[in-house]
Amino acid sequence: MNIKYLFILIAVFSLQHLRLHAQNKDSLNLNKTQLRQTLKGTLIDKGTKLPLQGATVRLLTNTSVKPVSTDVQGIFRLSDVPLGRQILQISLTGYGQLTLSEILVTSGKEPVFNLEMEAQANNLNEVVVNANSGKKPLNQMALTSGRSFSPEETNRYAGAFFDPARMAQSFAGVVAGGDDNEIIVRGNSPKSLQWRLEGIEIINPNHFGSEGASGGAVSMINTTVLSTSDFYTGGLAAEYSNALSGVFDLKFRKGNTDKREYALNIGVLGAGATFEGPFKKGGNSSYLISYRYSSLSLLEKVGVKVSDEGVPKYQDLSFNLVFPTKAAGTFSLFGIGGLSKLHKDAEREYTKWEERMDGQDMRFGYNAGSAGLKHTYIASSKLYFNNIISVSGNRSTNHIDTLNNDYQPSLTDKNQYTNTALRYAGMLNYSINTSNVIRAGVNASFLSYNLYGLEYNTEIKALKELINQKGNTSSYDAFVQYKAELSSRLTLNTGMHVNYFNLSRSWTAEPRLGLNLELPADQQLSFGAGLYSRLEPLSYYFAKGNEPAVGQPATAQSNKLEPTKSAQAVLGYEKLFGGSLKFKTEVYYQHLYDVPVSSDPSVNFSLLNVSDNSAISSSAYRSLINKGTGKNYGIELSLEKSLSKGYYFMVTSSFFDSKFKALSKQEFNTAFNTRYVGNLLLGKEWKVGRNNLFGLNGKLIYAGGRRYTPVLVEESMRLDEEVIDQNKINTLTADPYMRVDFSASYRINGKKVSHLILMDIQNLLNKENTVGMHYNPSKRIIEAAKWSGIIPTLNYRIEF
Repeated sequence: MNIKYLFILIAVFSLQHLRLHAQNKDSLNLNKTQLRQTLKGTLIDKGTKLPLQGATVRLLTNTSVKPVSTDVQGIFRLSDVPLGRQILQISLTGYGQLTLSEILVTSGKEPVFNLEMEAQANNLNEVVVNANSGKKPLNQMALTSGRSFSPEETNRYAGAFFDPARMAQSFAGVVAGGDDNEIIVRGNSPKSLQWRLEGIEIINPNHFGSEGASGGAVSMINTTVLSTSDFYTGGLAAEYSNALSGVFDLKFRKGNTDKREYALNIGVLGAGATFEGPFKKGGNSSYLISYRYSSLSLLEKVGVKVSDEGVPKYQDLSFNLVFPTKAAGTFSLFGIGGLSKLHKDAEREYTKWEERMDGQDMRFGYNAGSAGLKHTYIASSKLYFNNIISVSGNRSTNHIDTLNNDYQPSLTDKNQYTNTALRYAGMLNYSINTSNVIRAGVNASFLSYNLYGLEYNTEIKALKELINQKGNTSSYDAFVQYKAELSSRLTLNTGMHVNYFNLSRSWTAEPRLGLNLELPADQQLSFGAGLYSRLEPLSYYFAKGNEPAVGQPATAQSNKLEPTKSAQAVLGYEKLFGGSLKFKTEVYYQHLYDVPVSSDPSVNFSLLNVSDNSAISSSAYRSLINKGTGKNYGIELSLEKSLSKGYYFMVTSSFFDSKFKALSKQEFNTAFNTRYVGNLLLGKEWKVGRNNLFGLNGKLIYAGGRRYTPVLVEESMRLDEEVIDQNKINTLTADPYMRVDFSASYRINGKKVSHLILMDIQNLLNKENTVGMHYNPSKRIIEAAKWSGIIPTLNYRIEF
């Protein structure tokens, strides 16, 4: 049984559940009664992190709900809130009025909000902040190329699969990197993306990720534990380190401190449970734990044959334990991790083998995890500190045996890459007054690696060692930044970031600048510029290069490689219309330098042109030097209407160019230079009865084709690997990429329980998009490489 049949099976189960629910008399009676819920939250000052007392909290969508005020701890509680979509408004003298318009109130879980309000230096001007239409980043230092996103958006967008990275494919400046959730941000390699959790960098949190990549087939992130988080495409403030392109700055929410709540989920992507609540009744400490296990693996365990090509097996865990104290600040223990593997055994009947892969036993695995201890201490009304200690690690393995006709195995490919990082991040934030803020901090990363790769080489007809390196290194960062409201309309953020990389003993000084000018009629201009750097996957620092001279042994890569660097500038304009509609455009230019490229000028290889470490197995791979350059420039446009009056839409388009130069100084397109991408995202919700919601969502992606290089057929056949024309890198273009995604949801609210059934289909029209013509070593032919067709999923969630 393949995944499409599994989809049908779960659909039948869910429809049966709906039928039984509809037949239940109690459910019918409830549907005639307006059910209500408690909505609560905490309000703090965005600059000082102190609680705000006396703010007025009211429900704009239902005036019968009595407004309340925040208490001395900044806590508010609205009772008897009707189920469905609600609009919340919060006002306090001296602060910009805050409006939240996409709130979904259900019966199974109390909505809990951790909100921040920003003090206004000029109280004569009325400032209204619509948290949903503006989508401003949570980080007050971010002035350009950033936006916040909510877990509810991640669940709602068609084709998102509860995955922040897949959701971000709809944003301006972002292109899907492939069948998995890798994304191309402003023409940069997907490996340039950084993941952060609770303010500190983490290792790639995706199942089935390859070494050096930033994505994978399935996200380890469960959106049930996420809070509103930030996503950036550039223009980073000085506190962000080790990033060239996009950054996911994820935040975990705090568990409910008043009552225990549970959520159970089953679907194609996994079966899991989420638990949250107070450690003890009446206390402020809470726990939030979520666990998920592969549904396909569960079916296999009970005897259902899912696939002949191997069953992907994975499990993941996320947690956030929060312990506020009266005098010592707030401590939190957080983490995310997952195990994933895919085993495929060849059929023991060689007459049925049609290609080489049919006669191979394969073992693939990717394990990763990150955990941290965070301490936040508010020293005064002007000063607070954050200190975080974390440990991250991943292990990527691959083992392939080729069988002969007697089914005796012969090792073909074996690698094992293990990386660990012990990190510290310390930061202090000092508010001189409401107009001036200083933030400074240090980061230290202690990196360990154990890298081993072995592969069969057809030229020498023997196994060849690609890399064999074990050791430790470190990286240190320090930053200071200053944010000033120069006038009631002009804001400045300037700072300096300094990095020292111990492996190459190299220093990097990175000035950053941001400006924001508020214009009349809800308009604003923004500008950002700065220098940035990022470490490449460590396997590239140690992999053995294949020297061009015949018979000369491979030599180990010099470990003197410095981080890749980038100088960037971005100019933006945005306009708000009526509180729920926003137009935004940005133009940008990025100059990349000190890029590791091949030391052989006849090989036009650059790390700007790859998305993981697979290039080290190529016969054309040579040792690398920091003498390459690149550039990315383009314009982005977006028109977004946040969910209100039952519907939303977003239209985005990006036009860009992405080039690189290797040692030969010839300029080539990067493989990610699709030149343009357009997205249309829209959705509509309907109330069913008084308490239930039915929603439809759709997405259309249309992008330029991926770049690829002509294949030298005779050399590819001789070496049994793809050999490309080094003088014509990425001169060919695949057909344009087109994909339609669709989702439908039905939310049923009972008295104290809610049910959600979500059908989400990626590539609804089953279009087989091509990546280009490539050499297939399994079939020994040149053929079109294709992305996947339709991927249907169905999920059922119950909250109580």
